[in-house]
Amino acid sequence: MIKHIWSVLCQKSSVDQQSNNVSLFDVFEALEVGINPDTNIKASDNSEFIIPIQYQVVSLWTITDTGNNEGEVRITLINPDGKEKILVNSDLKFPADKRRMRSINQIQGLPVNKNGDYHFIVELKQEEKFQKVADLPLEVKLNINTIPQRA
Repeated sequence: MIKHIWSVLCQKSSVDQQSNNVSLFDVFEALEVGINPDTNIKASDNSEFIIPIQYQVVSLWTITDTGNNEGEVRITLINPDGKEKILVNSDLKFPADKRRMRSINQIQGLPVNKNGDYHFIVELKQEEKFQKVADLPLEVKLNINTIPQRA
């Protein structure tokens, strides 16, 4: 059986080749970004913007017994309105000689539509359905620069 130990939202990670230790860089809980939308979009339109950022969700997993050592990981983003968007869907398979394993999920672009708390939900599927194992909150502050429309 696979057990989740921890997950972290960061901009970059690095695994040392000699010690196999992981270093996490620019771990973040909040993000403030300026947006210059198209002149046809009003700030009140609640349009979705893709913030061009590259980031990772890094997780540590372990095997609790000699049972199933394979699973599926899904990372879903939930916006402040409760709308869900699947960002990652990948297989998790432990090598036969390992008891611990990290998954480093690289993600490109962050879809946002308003200020508020966004949640990265990490789920593991081993049997028939996904089970939530982590909730990584991210506070997003959007500074939308609107161009006044001419009358």
